[in-house]
Amino acid sequence: MADIIDKSLFAGGGRQRRGARARALPRLLNGQALAEAQRLSRPSARPGVFGLLLQCLDLLALFTAGLLAMGLLPTLGMRGALGVLWLVALVIVVAMRLMGGYRFRRMRNLRAAAAVLWAGMSLGFAMLAGLLWLVEVPAAEALRWIGLWAVLASAPMMLARFVVWARIRYLTKTGQMEHRIVLIGGGNDLAPLIREIDRERRKGRRLCGFFDGRRDARSPDMIEGHHKMGNVDDLVAFARLAHIDTVIVAIPRLSHRRLMQILSQVLVLPVDIRVLADAELPEGARRRRSRIGRFRMFNVYSRPIQGLDALAKRLFDLAFASLALVIFAPVMLLVALAIRLESPGPVLFRQQRHGFNNRPIEVLKFRSMYADRCDPSAVRAVRRGDDRVTRVGRVIRRSSLDELPQLFNVLRGELSLVGPRPHATAARTGDLIYDAVAEAYSARHKVKPGVTGWAQINGWRGEMNTPEKIRARVEHDLHYVENWSLWLDLKILMLTPISLITTKNAY
Repeated sequence: MADIIDKSLFAGGGRQRRGARARALPRLLNGQALAEAQRLSRPSARPGVFGLLLQCLDLLALFTAGLLAMGLLPTLGMRGALGVLWLVALVIVVAMRLMGGYRFRRMRNLRAAAAVLWAGMSLGFAMLAGLLWLVEVPAAEALRWIGLWAVLASAPMMLARFVVWARIRYLTKTGQMEHRIVLIGGGNDLAPLIREIDRERRKGRRLCGFFDGRRDARSPDMIEGHHKMGNVDDLVAFARLAHIDTVIVAIPRLSHRRLMQILSQVLVLPVDIRVLADAELPEGARRRRSRIGRFRMFNVYSRPIQGLDALAKRLFDLAFASLALVIFAPVMLLVALAIRLESPGPVLFRQQRHGFNNRPIEVLKFRSMYADRCDPSAVRAVRRGDDRVTRVGRVIRRSSLDELPQLFNVLRGELSLVGPRPHATAARTGDLIYDAVAEAYSARHKVKPGVTGWAQINGWRGEMNTPEKIRARVEHDLHYVENWSLWLDLKILMLTPISLITTKNAY
């Protein structure tokens, strides 16, 4: 379904909208919606962090317990013992992972967590018994070692599960760990689904409201104790402020045409999107399914870069940004000195730009213009021979050295090393605001913006002075969003120096 949606909504994203002459005013939410959005402005704790922590603790506990058991039974005398210890520990952890032992629904159920633990340990130690038999270790000694290892490892592993279970239970009860859901739809048809979601509150699901464009008796302002927050446009504004996980299109017997109209509005958001199973969807879009109680749904879109992928990308950013700061520290000092000597004013330039989910962030750059002629809003783009740019500024802009302070933005978590480049909040080409040129422009913000990106290494760097250039950059950014991997990030980083040499339109 994602491919179908992308082609139908994003590929032709160059059509101008609303006359494409003025930026749409920020959506004003009603008091109830605004209060709820502000309450949900802090992200919920992520179960994936607990799953990763538990895997690391299990590996450490298994290896340490095996080493201790071997020390208590010195007569065993195995060669390559450390390798065997790590192998068995990995087998047990991988087995428990395949059985879902590190997923939220297992970790919040202590009995299920214990069952997966014993099943994984049984599999791993059975494999170990086979290996010991092959190397002709006496059966009595092998069984004593395996038994002692199992006893020593099981205690800390069960303790870890109890601590994680208790912590998850506390965070769920206090609303600090929850899967936040909003619904599109209204009327009496919505009441059974709302009741089902409310019944699953103990599982971490929370309904944050519903949105419906109808303004008549068919769509009351409150259903089952939950308020109507507005229409679909209000939902987009709401999700820009609040941290939402899933949007469910809950309109019974929804036609394909109406579904695509709704999706064209909400696909710019970094959320999972699900549709009730009776909607008109192409057969190829019906493969990924889920359910809440008795309600079956099709998962038409999943958030890019989430869970462990998001953690891996963040660790990638921290490692490479820290390394880059060490390597480029002398260069940054020389640039700062050159700026200071050439013209009065601060060394750094701060600019408001669009960040993740369209939230504004303050991006750092080396100042490349005369201090009294800087343009924080970027209403007037820098052009070839622009007299606002200093001599040092021309050099550092052409070589992108002015972007080096953004490594601090990466460490602060506002930027990623690789991602769609963040544009100034009022950036434009001529008298056209960027998001009025390409309909899918805001979809770039479903991931964290980056210091460099797929568009930049493909030549779409520097001045964007025509609608066609803006659309080309957006298309490349959306390609990155839909095809992200750590390997792609590494490739973009490696190709960025080459793109700095070959690109001709950076002034």
